[in-house]
Amino acid sequence: MYAPYWVSGYIIDKEIIGKKSKIKVNIDGVDFYLLEKDINYSILKMLVRHAKKKSLKILNDVEKVSFMAAKLNSSLRLSTLLKNIQESICNILDAEAASVLLLKDDHLQFLVTVGKASGKIESIPVPMESIAGTIFKSGKAMVFNDLSKAPHFKKVDKVSKFKTKNIVGAPIYSDQEKVGVIEVLNKEGGFNERDAKIVELFAKLIGKKLLSTWEHERFSKLFKNIILAFSTMIDKRDKYTHMHSKNVAYISRLIGEELGFSEHTLEQLEYSAILHDVGKIGIPDSLLLKKGKLTDEEYKIIQSHTIMGAEILEKIKHTTYDIISGALEHHERLDGSGYPFGKKNGEISLFGRIIAIADVYDALTAKRPYKEPWPKEKVLKILRQDSENGKFDIKLVEILEKIAP
Repeated sequence: MYAPYWVSGYIIDKEIIGKKSKIKVNIDGVDFYLLEKDINYSILKMLVRHAKKKSLKILNDVEKVSFMAAKLNSSLRLSTLLKNIQESICNILDAEAASVLLLKDDHLQFLVTVGKASGKIESIPVPMESIAGTIFKSGKAMVFNDLSKAPHFKKVDKVSKFKTKNIVGAPIYSDQEKVGVIEVLNKEGGFNERDAKIVELFAKLIGKKLLSTWEHERFSKLFKNIILAFSTMIDKRDKYTHMHSKNVAYISRLIGEELGFSEHTLEQLEYSAILHDVGKIGIPDSLLLKKGKLTDEEYKIIQSHTIMGAEILEKIKHTTYDIISGALEHHERLDGSGYPFGKKNGEISLFGRIIAIADVYDALTAKRPYKEPWPKEKVLKILRQDSENGKFDIKLVEILEKIAP
């Protein structure tokens, strides 16, 4: 029987089967060495019987690479994908760090980095005369154990305050096109040709996924910036609310992260929150900016921004119900006292409930022409009281109490 790819080895009768790693756990008297922290420990319990008989086989490093690369396909967010890439290849090779660079014009450039160098080296253009450039031009995996004789680009070490001792790297391909380089750094005793083969295989398996994730995120940021500019234009009709949609989106995402939403769902929630007041484009300035008390008829017109917003979003191809629900339901309340339809608890979508809380929180903590900003503690107390009185989802309010900016 073979152990899962994330089992590096185990010890039984003082004998190591496989190899040790930095992560060790003891299950029923057996020391298991793991490549990842977040694993299913019930599976390890099932493996103990086989380990004690020494019948539990360990996959070799080349076999583990295929499983690890396949797991990476479940990641949507670029920073998450890069973190997983770094951890996976470093664990297999017992190395200190890893980095991914993509081709840009006549040089290579780091993608969003993780770890100590994050935010420090992304803007540094890495020339083709560097080790990474040499690997890219060669089109094959290469080992550099003696950096005194290698074209090491020292500027990155200086800026990141990281000392590079040795490097193994391989070019990254997407289909047949060479698009970048993966480097693995600092292995005690140096890298060997077997390590080079493992990195080369890993690079081939992750290339297409890496490039598609990067392109998806670039498009996503562009789209988000476009809709944010549009919603800000609407908010700016009132100088006191020009940051409102952006703030509501930020708070909504924080709540979604606490709820464990996938990256795809978080993205949908952000879009919905950014556009929650898009219907105000149809409300006259004479009402939207009126300083005095609104008449009943005027208030009904203001309330109609929820329906107008939903109607606008419905006309956009591929817009989901979840995105539309944020615009339509962010003024609904669980006790039926909200608008436009007086929906109650089970009738209001989760997006509608989240954005409702974020909307009220930002409105009350912000400065308005009729009031100064209220303290965070006072606003959270009001939301808590309203949730206990049946207006807001109390579980979501409790999350906001933990993460409120």
